[in-house]
Amino acid sequence: MTLSMLDWQGWRDVATTLSVAPGVHEPSAFSALLASTLSDVEGKTVVDAGSGAGLIAIAALRYGARHVVAVDSDAAALAVTAENVERVGGPEARARLSLWQADFAELGLLRADVLAVNPPQRPTAVLGGVEPGQRHLHVGGGDDGLQTIRLVLRHARSSEVRTTAADVLPVTAALALDGWLPPERLARTTLPVHPAWEPLTGGREALVDVWSFLAT
Repeated sequence: MTLSMLDWQGWRDVATTLSVAPGVHEPSAFSALLASTLSDVEGKTVVDAGSGAGLIAIAALRYGARHVVAVDSDAAALAVTAENVERVGGPEARARLSLWQADFAELGLLRADVLAVNPPQRPTAVLGGVEPGQRHLHVGGGDDGLQTIRLVLRHARSSEVRTTAADVLPVTAALALDGWLPPERLARTTLPVHPAWEPLTGGREALVDVWSFLAT
């Protein structure tokens, strides 16, 4: 199967080949699902918000994005994103990638066709189940798990924001924000989840959605 035709399991396989620097978030099944929805970005400018190891940037470039801006607050994540993009996609893909060290509150400085994000979304009540050394990578969801998505939507200047969300989170009820149409579900599947989710999901698998928010 070529990279241009991968489903989420295929992108998860790609994720296992990527280099990951210490302290950088490893690409998850959530990111693989998001990557699989990017087949419509040919010719577009895409922001990979919170790039981590760069799986979303790799997918967008493979699907023909004109340009991708990888945004992360961690310089190590940006360095490994660049490394992985060039190793998987070659110099041509690297030439279409820009790197920007910034946090989500600065996203308003970027204009793009699509902003793709797999945000921290574990509600505060379940963070205690995350390994202490990894907990800092998952803080930000707030009480309902949606606080980082709200932050992105408040600041993004993209025509579309595409985000993952565990299906147990109240996306349609809690994310009616000025400037955005009601979200459209692009994908839904059952994915493996970290044990910290079990109090909410009742098991080690859960439904996960990819939502599209279009700017008004």
